[in-house]
Amino acid sequence: MNNIFNLSFGGNLGVGHILFNLVLTLILGLMITYIYRVTHRGLSYSKNFVSTLILMSMITTLIMMVIGNSIATAFGLLGAFSLVRFRTAVKETKDTGFIFFTLAEGMAVGTSNYLLAIISTLFFLLVIWLLNRFNFGSIQGNDYLLVFTINHQSTQPDSFSSIFEKYFKNSMLLNINAKNNGQSSEMVYSVRFVDEKRSNDLIKEMMLIDGISEVHVISSKADIEY
Repeated sequence: MNNIFNLSFGGNLGVGHILFNLVLTLILGLMITYIYRVTHRGLSYSKNFVSTLILMSMITTLIMMVIGNSIATAFGLLGAFSLVRFRTAVKETKDTGFIFFTLAEGMAVGTSNYLLAIISTLFFLLVIWLLNRFNFGSIQGNDYLLVFTINHQSTQPDSFSSIFEKYFKNSMLLNINAKNNGQSSEMVYSVRFVDEKRSNDLIKEMMLIDGISEVHVISSKADIEY
């Protein structure tokens, strides 16, 4: 059995070494994707992207094992990959960070820097989790988006102003989208509640106004673009 795992078949690495590198990369990649899923916010989540992160880390490990200490091989691979064109746009800037994260992790394992790979992965995952846990970078923790549709033919322009004064500390109109050939509009407001627990009461009162429909309250923590 030891002889089998020491076989290199003309290369510098044995079967056991190769399998260990790939399995370790897979484990670290699964840890990274788990934290990615837990901390993800917004509507751009993609199952294929999560699978791609794992594949990228393992492929990077394979590339580093192929290159080894050979400069000629490195330039050969660089020329081969320069022929590939990647046209898929990355929707979230955070996703770009995870891409580089998996690439670095694969490079560390592929060059047999196991301690570096494990410690750095655990450390970065802890940092990512803490940033998400404490909502780091958020300007205001209790801001929301109020989205609703108003029919201009059956609703007065100031029909909901009293409700705004009742439930909100402040509000600001962000966007208006015309619908139904201009007969109605989708209104998007940035609002701050007097009491966040009364958001359902707000929705009920808004829905009682003739001509107002599709009322939604969205937490700004979701980083939704409009």
